[in-house]
Amino acid sequence: METFRRIIGGFAGIVLCASVVLAQATPAGKRQPKPVGQSKDAGKTADGTGMPMVSKPSPEIQKVIKMFGGMWSTSEKIEASEFMPQGGTGSGTDSMKAGPGGNSLVNDYRSRGSMGSFAGHGIIFWDAKRQAFSSVWCDSMSPNGCESGMSGKWEGDDLVFNSETEMMGKKVQSKQVYTDIKPASFTFYIDSSTDGGPIKRAMTIKYTKKSANSGAGAARP
Repeated sequence: METFRRIIGGFAGIVLCASVVLAQATPAGKRQPKPVGQSKDAGKTADGTGMPMVSKPSPEIQKVIKMFGGMWSTSEKIEASEFMPQGGTGSGTDSMKAGPGGNSLVNDYRSRGSMGSFAGHGIIFWDAKRQAFSSVWCDSMSPNGCESGMSGKWEGDDLVFNSETEMMGKKVQSKQVYTDIKPASFTFYIDSSTDGGPIKRAMTIKYTKKSANSGAGAARP
């Protein structure tokens, strides 16, 4: 055993010395030749940059892109509530398209009605770890500017998101639903509950497609 260790130790020393000699013999600024058989493209990805390739969009997000992509006109009905005693109506447009790499669904919403001018921007993506959709929504009227953490899943033919937020010091739980989905129309509504009270319809938006799908993405939950 001792003899074997000495042989291994001697071999390691020879390799180390050879590496030092080769490094000293290579002129500064010049690369050492690549080992025989190694391709000049070794270590590069398919795009030749050495950077990771764009991930393939999930089937879940592709389905939603196909269903909601395009330009839409909207008709809003806001129910009377403690936050808006008289309720209201409005109309607008929603541009829905796929995000970078087709891995998310983004939309830009614009409307005018009883509450004045309104603008919003949303992102939906598929969270493979949670096996659910997640979303981020920012608009011109939210107290915090943006909302995140909404979780969504298909319930039959409806895409349903659930969330909890705070408004005017009260906890508001909401169920946000895409339903009656057809190639040229669908309905989006929000049911909400304040401080654990009964669930009531908060608003309904009717969507009608204005143009053909241009390979774009989705609406806001």
